Amino acid sequence: MSRLISAPFFSAHPVFRRAEYAAAVGREPGDRVVTAMLAQHLKAGNIRRIAREVFAPVPKHADARNWSVDRFLAASRLRPGGVIAYHSALELHGYAYSEGYDVQVIAPGEPRVFEADGLTCRFVKPPPGFAGPAAPETDGVTSVDRLGMEVRVTTLARTVADLFDRHDLAGGAEELINSLDLVARVDAVALVRHARARGNAAAAGAMGFWLERERERLGVPREVLEALRALAPSRPRYALGAKPGSAKTARGWNVLVPVDVAERGFEGL
Repeated sequence: MSRLISAPFFSAHPVFRRAEYAAAVGREPGDRVVTAMLAQHLKAGNIRRIAREVFAPVPKHADARNWSVDRFLAASRLRPGGVIAYHSALELHGYAYSEGYDVQVIAPGEPRVFEADGLTCRFVKPPPGFAGPAAPETDGVTSVDRLGMEVRVTTLARTVADLFDRHDLAGGAEELINSLDLVARVDAVALVRHARARGNAAAAGAMGFWLERERERLGVPREVLEALRALAPSRPRYALGAKPGSAKTARGWNVLVPVDVAERGFEGL
């Protein structure tokens, strides 16, 4: 009987929270009947537990012990208000050069790494300029469809600005630049807006250097470059993980970037 009641909900929710399931069966989230129903489905192998109060239905004829849930969808449901970001957002938008190991999520609460079978999620605290899930409209956040469910993710422009600020969450400067080579169009005005909100002069300078080098390919307006130049450092600063002895000055931007990044345009890459 429990399966008959739950089957339509399972079909429409590849990942779900306990509260969603309770509402679907007409119960309060803390109801013991909900606990009993979920326990029954877990025992029968109809669902598997991803985290506390987060579950995923197991397709018919699949083995709950080795079946893998969609990692982006699962990560987006671990904390209410979670937004897929950084390198993981590049993956969702289709611009990541390499597949990431963990799924990066901007979410309220303490930053930490959560691990479950087939899933590693890195929770990152909301960065400067990020209004958060309580805001009616969060600038730089959009939604994508994942297995019929909505997943919140940072926009491409917000993602690029965030990654110049936190290149470590891109897997390093090389992975970031390789990924950006795949980008054919970006909202350059939004890039300036997000860079200003982040308040990281070195990141703004590095992004300006990249945009200037790619201005023809991406169609970057001159006023965008000038706006970013105003946000760049007033004196030379290291960016994108560059270190003394292995850095080169990005002329006109007051930043020193890794040599491989600085010379990339001269290698025909």
